[in-house]
Amino acid sequence: MQSLIEQLESFNRKERFFLVGAALGNPSFRLAQSFRATLGPVFGIDVPDNAFVAMDYHLDWIHVAILLAGNDADSVHSNVPTVVTGTQEDVDLLVAFKQGAITHLLLLEAKAETGWTNKQTLSKSRRLRQIFGANGLQHSNVAPHFALMSPRPPKRLDTSEWPNWMTRGGEPIWFKLSVPPGLRRVTRCDSNGMQSSTGRFSRDSRARKLSANWR
Repeated sequence: MQSLIEQLESFNRKERFFLVGAALGNPSFRLAQSFRATLGPVFGIDVPDNAFVAMDYHLDWIHVAILLAGNDADSVHSNVPTVVTGTQEDVDLLVAFKQGAITHLLLLEAKAETGWTNKQTLSKSRRLRQIFGANGLQHSNVAPHFALMSPRPPKRLDTSEWPNWMTRGGEPIWFKLSVPPGLRRVTRCDSNGMQSSTGRFSRDSRARKLSANWR
């Protein structure tokens, strides 16, 4: 029978994970020491250098990995209420490691230019509540943690329906994601340069001038 970390590893089949790992000479996808040093204060826990790390990790996979850890993987398991949705809803970065009897799961969501919407975060918070419970105690020996990463703190996010463990004092847990300045984007427009989804012209503009308000 496999541990939770082993179960998580067995579901990790994203091509991007293997491509990025090979391209950067880091096939094990180990976190940089500087990033681990940042995560530690955010969650109040030391992140080991051998932590399991995956990107774009499906919430379905997390739920089933927890369900199967230490159990018979060949058994049929109930999906009532519906937790496994068959969608690709995911977390941008998953960091998992065991300390003592507890397996910690760090779930990170990142935005570089656009902002989060309440519709998006509410959908994810509901799924995470189903998996981990309102207080994060749904599964013994599993401790979930959640944080947002972006160049600036998010604003006007309604966390009233988020599980308690996803916030700190009712506010999203956030830390800075460094993004180089002066990034640009291609925009479809009309002949006068006005943005248009049906325009027959295009132009490039600095991304920060066109990005939506941070929410």
